[in-house]
Amino acid sequence: MTTFMNAVLPATATINVLPRVEPTADLPAGLTEADAARITGAIAAARTESTRHVYALVWNQWERWCGSRGIPALPGDPLALCAYLTERAEAGKATGTLDMACTAIRHVHRMTGAEDPVASETVRQVRRGLMRTYGAAPRRLARPLTVDDIRQIVGGIDRSTPIGIRDAAIILFGYASAMRRAEIVGLELADVEHKPAGLLLTIRRSKMDQEGHGQQVAVAHGQHALTDPVAAINAWRALRGETPGALFTRIWSSSISLEPLSGHVVARMLRARAEAAGLDGTRITAHSLRAGHATAAAIAGVPLDRIAAQTRHKDLTVLVNRYIRPFEALATTSSRDLGL
Repeated sequence: MTTFMNAVLPATATINVLPRVEPTADLPAGLTEADAARITGAIAAARTESTRHVYALVWNQWERWCGSRGIPALPGDPLALCAYLTERAEAGKATGTLDMACTAIRHVHRMTGAEDPVASETVRQVRRGLMRTYGAAPRRLARPLTVDDIRQIVGGIDRSTPIGIRDAAIILFGYASAMRRAEIVGLELADVEHKPAGLLLTIRRSKMDQEGHGQQVAVAHGQHALTDPVAAINAWRALRGETPGALFTRIWSSSISLEPLSGHVVARMLRARAEAAGLDGTRITAHSLRAGHATAAAIAGVPLDRIAAQTRHKDLTVLVNRYIRPFEALATTSSRDLGL
């Protein structure tokens, strides 16, 4: 392997495993440091920053465990990995957590050219056995917010303040657009185009479009002043101004900055606003906006292809099984006719 792979490795793996060489020591004749910099940048871009962060955390956990046992983390021994997985499963870690551990460990080994312990048949059998023994913990899905929930939430927001105007805009816009939280905070002013029928949005990069081909969705004018997402966006933009940059920005005291929000801010804000409106915030996350759009549209009889076009679900079974079928089950259950 070459030192270019340092760009996609956790810091500890880079320091402890890879040889320290001069920047151009492993370059073929005729290539320059500028070439090396471009290659390194392209390799680093193969994974998002959030993915690299998660891999680093998971790798550090594996590395600490190996250190406590006096076992090398890289290259890792398949039996050591089996012991690690079974110990964590017995401690109550979900199978999804164990899968992520294997993904990160596999990534580091492949990037360093070391033999991948995850590919061992012994590890595969142990993972299969753990799945059968402990099963997959049921996911606590975000609560889909209804239109009535949205009215209740935004109705309790003081829209005479900058933060109230911004928060109402995020909630209404997020619900109407069915965008993911990372997409909402990633939007810039230039990505929002006003049309007579509403807003045309350009999503430059998303969870399902890591290569940045770009996608477009629209948001129509609302039917009610309280919940009109276009009017809410216009009110926020009038305060924010037209300086290029993120659409939604941080507010310090009453001062509007140009610093973009993070997805975590949106999640915390929505839960806080929902609880302030009297809703149970236990399962309310930023995804409650997107999930709420899908379920509300299904209940309203919107065809599946139109919902999928808005949410940009490539796998329609996810859309059906997660958002639509649960509500259809409640509406059609034969238990209603048992006379209980």
